[in-house]
This record gives sequence, structure tokens and C-alpha cells, in this order.
Amino acid sequence: MRKRAVSMLDVAAYSHVSHQTVSRVLNNHKNVSFKTRSKVLEAIKELGYAPNLAARALSNGKTTTIGVLSYNSTLFGPASMLHAVQNAARDVGYAVTLATTKGVNEIAISAGIKELVQSGVDGIILITPLTRGNQISKETLSGTPCVIVEGESLKDIPSVNVDQLTGAQKAVEYLITLGHTNIAHISGPSTWYEASKRREGWKKALKNAGLELGPLEFGDWSANSGYRAIKEIVKGSNATAVFVANDAMALGVLKALNELKVKVPTEMSVAGFDDIPESEFLIPGLTTIRQDFLSVGKLSLELLMDRIEKRTRDSFHIAIQPELIVRKSTAPLITKR
Repeated sequence: MRKRAVSMLDVAAYSHVSHQTVSRVLNNHKNVSFKTRSKVLEAIKELGYAPNLAARALSNGKTTTIGVLSYNSTLFGPASMLHAVQNAARDVGYAVTLATTKGVNEIAISAGIKELVQSGVDGIILITPLTRGNQISKETLSGTPCVIVEGESLKDIPSVNVDQLTGAQKAVEYLITLGHTNIAHISGPSTWYEASKRREGWKKALKNAGLELGPLEFGDWSANSGYRAIKEIVKGSNATAVFVANDAMALGVLKALNELKVKVPTEMSVAGFDDIPESEFLIPGLTTIRQDFLSVGKLSLELLMDRIEKRTRDSFHIAIQPELIVRKSTAPLITKR
């Protein structure tokens, strides 16, 4: 005999509230206390209740689904942010529909947004390397609430960003305190928001210290591109330290320096950005900048829900401060190559 599906009334009885309260929780209504919301969500989890999203969409005009537009979610940063957003959405009873872009230009981003809008999502979170050159028109969004994550803030669209510039500045300033004056930089792609801000932070730290810019090479976030870039830097300069725009490229840097017999950190200090799980297990452990992706996911979802529910707040643009993690890949300047 087929087992009866768990209903909203079952959830209400299990959590000792009315079915109207369960409905308010499912619809993310603001007039529900945190304690009651948590109790109902726990009951839903315990009973395995699966809301009829189609019926709810007909009754309140909402699909209880948010769309996430991402580019190259195999990279550590975008993948971590996507995971954080999915977890935050699940906590408030929302499903996630994912779309990926084929490029980082305005046409590709607009096409991805239109795809999500047409699928009927209640709101959209953009995890794309958005720069001011990639404007998002109101016509493209068609009135759908939107939040930008790790992209350049636009006036009319809420955003959550780790302070990339400050993070880069912290890394380079630390290298300067160790006595390094010729500090190279391996940047990410020139069109990416994160790469441009980290590049700007490198320049700002050197300028503030009265130092000239060191060698600059560009990579594509991969270990192979970092491997190639540091070889060019070693061949053409006397840099004693390098700030690498992400940890994956720094992995390639460490391999190349080992092959070139350049000792890390006594002859070349290396600092990265991201603090991927493998960073502390590299030889030597990688000094890097840690990004709080859990906060990014939670706050971006909160901003989006505020827009969906038409709630007001003091600021719709949030900057999260990164953290410098010091390990064995950086040291005071001892010898010059």
C-alpha cells in the first residue's frame, strides 16, 4: 500500500503550531519569530515534508526558487560562493536553479539572466566577474530582484563583496614589512573584477610605501598559468617576493621555483589569495588571504530576500573584510638572487 505523503497539517501538528504558521514559514513571512521558524523547519526536516511548489506558486505568485548565475564554477572562489548560497537558501526554504554563462561579456551575462527570469525564479544572485563595463539593464531583469556577488557594485543593484583591494593590500604590506622592496604580481584575467581589485591593492600598497611597481604578469587562475608567469618574472627581474592573485596559480609558482632552484622563502617569498583547503599542506605552507565565503552566501541571500519581500535596510552594498593567514612561504629578506 502506498504511503501517504506528509502534509502541511502533519508539520503543524508535529511542531505544535497552526497550519497558517507553517504556511508563513514556507513563504518566508517576516511575522514569524526565529524560535518558531526554527521549530517548523526542523519539523519539515524530520518528517521529510516536500512542499508542492507548483501549488504555492499559484496561491502566492512565488516559486520559492532563486536563480544563481555563475561563470566557471570549477574555480575555488565561485564554487565556494555557490555552495554557501545554496546552503543559505535551503535554510530559509528556497530551492536554487543554476545557470552558467559562456563568457563574461555583457551579452553572455544578459542571456543567462533572461534564462533565469523566464524560468520564473523569485530573485537572482549573480556570481560573475562583473565590471562596470558589464551593465545590467532593468529591461533584462524584468523587475526580478537581483544581488551581485563579487562584482563591481552598481547603483541600483544590491551587492556583497569580499574587500578584494584591502585583501591584496594586506598581503603586499606584509611582504613589505619583511623587507621586500621588489615585489612582483601575478594577476588574474584583466577583465575580472576580483583580479582588477587585487591588482589595484598591490599597486596601492607599493605606492603608499614609496616603492616602484614590480614585474606584472597575467594568468588565467590556473596552476599552469602561474607556473609560466613566475618563470618570466625570474628570467626578467630581481624580484624577491611575489603576490599571486589566487592560490591555484601560487601552486604553479611553487613548482616552477623548485625547478629553478630558487629557494622559498629565503630567496623568494610567495603570497597567495583565497586560502584553499590545500594551502596549509603545500611545502612550504602558503601565506595567503582568507575569504569568508559562508558570510558571502548568507548575506547575499539575506539581501535578496529583503528585495523579494520589499523590506528596507540601511545599506544594500556590503563589503566583507578578508584575513591575512601567515605561513612558511614568506620570510624576511635574507639573500638577493
